[in-house]
Amino acid sequence: MKGRGNLRLIFFFVALTIVTTWVVIFCWERALRKPFYRWVEVHYPDQPTTQYNIQQRVEHFFISTTVDIIVVTLLLRLVDRQQKRIRRTEQRYRAIFEHATDGMAITTADHHILDANPKFGELVQCSPDELIGKGMLEAIKVAGGAQFCGLDLLLDGAILGELDLTIQTASGNESPVSLTSGFVFMDDERLILMIMRDRSERSRLERDKEIMQRQLYQTSKLASIGELSAGVAHEINNPLNCIINFAQLLKDDPASLDLNSLKMVDSIIDEGSRIAKIVRNLLTFARRDPIETDRVNVAETITNSMSLFGRQLEMDGVKVETDLDPDLPPILGDAARLRQVIVNMISNARRALWEKDSDHKLFKISAKAANTKRDPYVKIEFYDNGVGIRAEDIDKVFDPFFTTRRDSGGTGLGLSITFGIIHEYGGTVLVSSEEGKGTVFTIEIPSIREMHD
Repeated sequence: MKGRGNLRLIFFFVALTIVTTWVVIFCWERALRKPFYRWVEVHYPDQPTTQYNIQQRVEHFFISTTVDIIVVTLLLRLVDRQQKRIRRTEQRYRAIFEHATDGMAITTADHHILDANPKFGELVQCSPDELIGKGMLEAIKVAGGAQFCGLDLLLDGAILGELDLTIQTASGNESPVSLTSGFVFMDDERLILMIMRDRSERSRLERDKEIMQRQLYQTSKLASIGELSAGVAHEINNPLNCIINFAQLLKDDPASLDLNSLKMVDSIIDEGSRIAKIVRNLLTFARRDPIETDRVNVAETITNSMSLFGRQLEMDGVKVETDLDPDLPPILGDAARLRQVIVNMISNARRALWEKDSDHKLFKISAKAANTKRDPYVKIEFYDNGVGIRAEDIDKVFDPFFTTRRDSGGTGLGLSITFGIIHEYGGTVLVSSEEGKGTVFTIEIPSIREMHD
């Protein structure tokens, strides 16, 4: 294609020269020849040879010079136009190269960098001028000092598509990137175009997607356990109502009961009512029954819940520490459901401590007020230095029916119920644990924004 273009250009200028010569000769013959010949004859009378020589030489000189000037002028204008077009194209592609959102570098066939744009320098944290002349394998340092990462194969074209790497920048930070390469041929020289793309944002979106999928999976499991709970709850309600009603009939006839029997009847009614409330809470797994919400004093709920386990923890040799913010704001919720959450957490910590063979057992519960940029919340932490959770189980602890204590009576419902309650309040439950060293559960619940005059 390039040879054909040059041949057409040669033919064009040959034709232009012929046409221009013809036009100049025509103009000379019609307008200039006779006046010039007369001028020569006047100035060189009786010298026919001299007249002839002057007339021919000037005529040839005029025609050739005029043709040359016209052709060269047109040629220079054409060359100038082509140069401007080339400069504009070069500026356009240089601007694209310099302002590209991906890092770009051009290397020789032996992988030495000829040019690099600012984004490439930003990703490796080195100025583009400093990169010129360096080897690509020297400029891109793979995190962890991996010997084989496939980068050399990518440069040689042996790997097609993207190559995902974690590189170590000049400042020592690690950054995930993806690399692609392609060949560029210029003046019979093969160059390599390397494109580097920052993968940090994509990795964050992938993590968010994974968390969202896990939450959807968790919600689906909670829906399944809700349907099962609804069936069980309905079966329990009937005999439970009978027990409460029979106890109420006995209470309505106090003459037939002594004082101790009357106290036992009251206890049966109270405990039966408490079971009935738990059953109603189980029903919320299957349908969204209206929940009575009110201002809940978190510190008071924690204190009351701890009083149920204080003696048991003391007998187990556990040191208990509490750190409750005196200015802890209230939350909007149901005190019984929050107490159920706290009791589940304390019960799990007690079992983890009971399984640990150590003289130093610690359980700590703290509650603090905190704020994001817009919304206040209450942060509750439950810490124990018990047996901890295995790494392979950490993502399953909130799954319904998942338990590591099946032989000792664990049902796997406590944490899943806790997750459902806190999620319903718009909060989050997080867990961090190291096997053999302890566990921290962190609950964050939106608090009521107090209004001050």
